[in-house]
Amino acid sequence: MEKILMLGCDAIARGAIEAGISYASSYPGTPATQILEYIAKNSTVKAEWSVNEKVAYEVAYGVSLTGRRALCSMKHVGLNVASDPFMTSAYLGVRGGLVLVLGDDPGAYSSQNEQDSRFYASFAKIPCLEPSDAQEAKDMTKLAFDISEELGLPIMVRSITRILHCFSPVTLESIKPEKETKLEKNPDYLLAIPRNVIRLHKELNKKQEKIKKIIERYNFNKIIPGKGKTGIIACGVTYLYAKELEEDLPILKISAYPVDEDLIKDFVNKLDNVIVLEEGYPFVESLVRRFFSSVKGKLSGDLPLEGELCVDPLLKLFGKIESITPKTELIPRPPVLCPGCPHREFYKALKEANPTFVTGDIGCYTLGANPPVKAIDTCLCMGASISKASGIASQGIQRVAAVIGDSTFIHTGVPALINAAYNKVNILVCILDNSSVAMTGHQPTPATGITAKGDETKKLDLVELCKACGADSVEVVDPYDKKSTFEAIKKGLENPGVNVVIARRACILLSKRLKS
Repeated sequence: MEKILMLGCDAIARGAIEAGISYASSYPGTPATQILEYIAKNSTVKAEWSVNEKVAYEVAYGVSLTGRRALCSMKHVGLNVASDPFMTSAYLGVRGGLVLVLGDDPGAYSSQNEQDSRFYASFAKIPCLEPSDAQEAKDMTKLAFDISEELGLPIMVRSITRILHCFSPVTLESIKPEKETKLEKNPDYLLAIPRNVIRLHKELNKKQEKIKKIIERYNFNKIIPGKGKTGIIACGVTYLYAKELEEDLPILKISAYPVDEDLIKDFVNKLDNVIVLEEGYPFVESLVRRFFSSVKGKLSGDLPLEGELCVDPLLKLFGKIESITPKTELIPRPPVLCPGCPHREFYKALKEANPTFVTGDIGCYTLGANPPVKAIDTCLCMGASISKASGIASQGIQRVAAVIGDSTFIHTGVPALINAAYNKVNILVCILDNSSVAMTGHQPTPATGITAKGDETKKLDLVELCKACGADSVEVVDPYDKKSTFEAIKKGLENPGVNVVIARRACILLSKRLKS
């Protein structure tokens, strides 16, 4: 046994390795990207970047059917993409342990929203574990595989940026051997068809009591005695916030869901006031308010409903600080495209071509919306740029351009391009191919021909793919060549049909790295 400092992401990965997993999948997304990277670099486990989160979850589920253990990790909005197989997998159940790790992002440090993944676990009727530090993150992930196999259900581990991207001490333990493969046919439990799902839903409902007993058995949720008539219910990392108060108050530490209502009732029964702390939405607070009225939290307005909670609002609530606004205001430093970025040069040509409207997408090229470039008019979610452009153009608006990255195009842009061609819209699709998932740390894509392990593999041809999707024209340009880029964009905006311009040049940071 060895104790070292670890990132929360690395600790979760280590927990999965110690549990004896045979497979790990993910799509890059902050704050959860490093989980798969750690597994790929520090184990012999088969680790794969998938084209999107839905595929990542489905492949991991397939591994589970062989009786082996699999980890699937993604950021919170990734579960929106993977929700279809995720929800139904709770009905069908798992064979080998299947753990889904979610990286939630309160404060939206690198995300388009602040959604709370605990609601997904509740919706799917599966257990959710929420660690308060890296040690618990490792231990809970490791234990989650045992619980998954005992229940025959996928298990969610929900963590947040504050844990995943911070270091804390973690004790390493021995690694369990991988399980033997055991693939069995069982149509009554593996086919999600009408004649099975009602019965399977009943069985899932019957498992809810067993889930509660397992959570009680492992003492995930526990009362820590204290003094006074004010108590704190602290979920996940907020337990550390509560301890940082240095008040000897009774605390109900919540680390697993669903939460036993009797435990909450037992805790609040002797109190006059309760403060509920949780990062994300008022998930537990809403439960507490069903049978206790004097509650301070997000719904009461005592704590902020949006943004990362951290410890400052709590210190202010207890009168330990007067304000949570820093005394010295820092000069705003919004993120910008890097000097020499090929996207920057592309946007110069795009603006000169003067499109009517530019629909953007999720990636580092989204920074093109910021000054001084200011070239993007809208951004919604992964793959939506082409779909939005199609909708706008369908109403007779001309010269509409969609901007999307190479990885995002593969993620969810391909169906949108097929849809645009099928429905005969007039748009320009600009694929900014910088040879990596640059925003999350230059992970490889199918278009680079490199796997998560660094091995060479088949290389996806974006030109042929776009032609196969029905694009009326496909032209490849070097964004550093402004004249040819401008002419290709102008032609694509003016010609009828779906026209694709692929601006191909590696990320400037990647180029420097390869040269060194």
